[in-house]
Amino acid sequence: MKDVKDILKDLIALPSINPMGQDDLPSSLSGEVKVAEYVKEFISRLGLEAIIQETGLPGRYNAGAMLFKSRRHKTILLQAHMDTVGIGDDESLLKPEERDGKIYGRGACDDKGSLAAMLAALGEAARYPSRINNNIIVMGVADEEYTYKGSLALVAQSPTKEAYFSIVGEPTGSGIVNGYKGVARWKIETRGKSCHSSDPQRGVNAVYAMGRILCCLEEYRTELSAVRDDKLGEETISVGTIHGGTAVNIVPDRCVIEVDRRLTRRFSPLQAVKDVSRYLKNKGIECEYSMSPLSDAQTANYISEDHPGIEMLQDICLEMGLSPVPYCVGYGSDAYRMNQTGITAVVWGPGSIETAHTDDENISLYELEQAVSLYLGVMQAPEL
Repeated sequence: MKDVKDILKDLIALPSINPMGQDDLPSSLSGEVKVAEYVKEFISRLGLEAIIQETGLPGRYNAGAMLFKSRRHKTILLQAHMDTVGIGDDESLLKPEERDGKIYGRGACDDKGSLAAMLAALGEAARYPSRINNNIIVMGVADEEYTYKGSLALVAQSPTKEAYFSIVGEPTGSGIVNGYKGVARWKIETRGKSCHSSDPQRGVNAVYAMGRILCCLEEYRTELSAVRDDKLGEETISVGTIHGGTAVNIVPDRCVIEVDRRLTRRFSPLQAVKDVSRYLKNKGIECEYSMSPLSDAQTANYISEDHPGIEMLQDICLEMGLSPVPYCVGYGSDAYRMNQTGITAVVWGPGSIETAHTDDENISLYELEQAVSLYLGVMQAPEL
């Protein structure tokens, strides 16, 4: 059986870019099918039956396997996503490079490092089935980077939907993440009246109107920073995109921004939108504007440290010399869908989130090998 380093190199060399709605991405780079086929072949070599879950996306599916103990035993689901962000024009990111004790390439830490470690651990666990004390599922998951169709399939289809506890592989620096902020994303649109720019008084400039809203949102950001959660930190708001106007010599009649709110347990996604409306009204914003429905809405979550799954992870970390102290993060993952449907999920994986999505994406070989040991420890842990 290949070691984890070689598995990861194989996975990086298999393009699995999430098209994120783009039609112009070459089919040779788009989607997870090459990685999913690799996972299926790996599982077949272990003598296990593959689990295939359709996601509703053409040609894109979840792939994994199960080590079954019995119906009375609880199920632990280990999952890592197979898709990556894009590479721009730099195809060298699809050529794994090993140097200075690290492996570089697209997906090295987000999220093919976790997937490689889970597969390597599964290969070892499958050799000694008598050491398995819980039902174990390992899944490569589609579409984490965009519309989450893979994790939606996990919580809707058997056998994954019956899981009691899940570990979502993401680059956490080999630390236990037991809490994460929620998210609310939506658009704000201002409307005006177009006219020729030589006589702008005849029109109503939608960009100027949006400028007033943007100034208010910057002030609102300061107000939000005072709203704190004792576990998840402060509320935040960010405007990520702005689009307005069609030509420099036309007064724009439309301007649109996209808002990203990260939420603690103090706000639900809908409450976040309503609070922005309240703030703009109190600031006297009178221009014509509208807010779209939420394009993403996930509630914040915090898992108590006395949960049996977390206690299991803490014991394994202590044995390995890793920090057993859980912590919280601001970014999201497929753990959202798990916890919303009653599957308790935490996040644990090798690598640093700081290099994810960058041209310098990499993972330490030491952390990668540690991850195999931890995931194997989970697979061979005492009965939950």
